[in-house]
Amino acid sequence: MRIKRVMAVVIRHLYIWPRSPERFMWTFGWPFFGLLIWGLTISFLQNNSSSNFSFITMIIGGVVFWEIIVQPQREISINFIDEMWNKNILNLFASPLTKAEYLTALVIIGIIKMFITVISLTIGSIVLYKFNIFASFGLHIPILFINLIIFGITLGLFVNSLILRFGISVQEIAWAIVAIVQPFACVLYPLSSLPVWVQRISVILPPTYVFEEMRRILFSNKIEINNLLFALLLNLIYLALTIWFFSAMFEKAREHGRLVKLN
Repeated sequence: MRIKRVMAVVIRHLYIWPRSPERFMWTFGWPFFGLLIWGLTISFLQNNSSSNFSFITMIIGGVVFWEIIVQPQREISINFIDEMWNKNILNLFASPLTKAEYLTALVIIGIIKMFITVISLTIGSIVLYKFNIFASFGLHIPILFINLIIFGITLGLFVNSLILRFGISVQEIAWAIVAIVQPFACVLYPLSSLPVWVQRISVILPPTYVFEEMRRILFSNKIEINNLLFALLLNLIYLALTIWFFSAMFEKAREHGRLVKLN
């Protein structure tokens, strides 16, 4: 793997980022509006509740942590689609750039923008709601973040694999997949609140364990590390399967000439 080729792709996408209003909104605008709307809603409910527990910390924590999944997935998927819109996919892979180098570049872009989004949301939550996720979760932050980042990467690669298999007609899944997964991932509510049939789906999703432990930390300042290690194991299995799936779909697309049709 040539680092120069990877960084060339990263720099290319970062260069067009501030010149693209919709990409700017994906990173800053929509996440902040979500933080504002959820924060104001829960603040109102909190002020009219007799409970002493701060529900706003639980909801804001979920909103911020969810963006750790959304940003890598979106960047990996939409930057891939963008190459097709610009009829550049064949040019990329006619160059010495390999699949691994290209995917690595997309992952790096997604992680960079994820950190920018999380930092901006953290500042917003401190200013608006006096809630700091780094202070609240402390030394547990790395393993929580790693699990969510890997899952976001897996979703992004899975979407790209579907596009290679079925064509640009399924591109809407790049925006829809996080909305499909979110109800099962227990982002804003505990696993026990879901119907039994939904719980059976939720327990095979790594984010479920992360958000359950996030709430455990907020409620009792304790953590079940085994749950997060199990989530990490699931993540690594899903990531390996997705990388294999992407590689298989890419080779089939090349063999059957679908890369030309994607262009």
